[in-house]
Amino acid sequence: MSSRKGQGKHGSLDSAGLDDLAGLDGLGDDGDGLGGLDALGALEDLEAGASQKNPDDPIPELDYENMTNEEVAVAETSAVLAAFKARAKAEQERFTLATDSEYWVAVCFQTREQKEHFLEVTKLLKAGDKYIDGALVAKVLGITLPPAEVPYNVSTKVDAKYAALVKDL
Repeated sequence: MSSRKGQGKHGSLDSAGLDDLAGLDGLGDDGDGLGGLDALGALEDLEAGASQKNPDDPIPELDYENMTNEEVAVAETSAVLAAFKARAKAEQERFTLATDSEYWVAVCFQTREQKEHFLEVTKLLKAGDKYIDGALVAKVLGITLPPAEVPYNVSTKVDAKYAALVKDL
């Protein structure tokens, strides 16, 4: 088995006219490579961007120069753990809000006529005769409700189960 280092199918690199390989690294002086990049300027831009802390970044500003690797690891890991715990708590609150069924009230009358009379007198019959927006009822009755910020899922993702029920016409 012979060694043919530096040789391809057609012979050596020298015979292929590739005596100078410096241009292959992209850093040549021909302007086509990376030689024109300002590496120090790029680093300064990164440092300038680092001063604008991302609010979603759980890792706090750390004094890496004066901390040991172990202290940095503990600080970063603790920050990430705290972020996971905060996210889990927020998800639990969102789940409770989304599944809470204690946001409605039922008003019952002895007859349908009583119900319709009540809705007509309170000017709520236009809003429906069974399920009526509580905020509308409060407004008609002159009651100011406390504000509520209820996050609804307004994503454009189509539920595959519902989509399967629909037939294309």
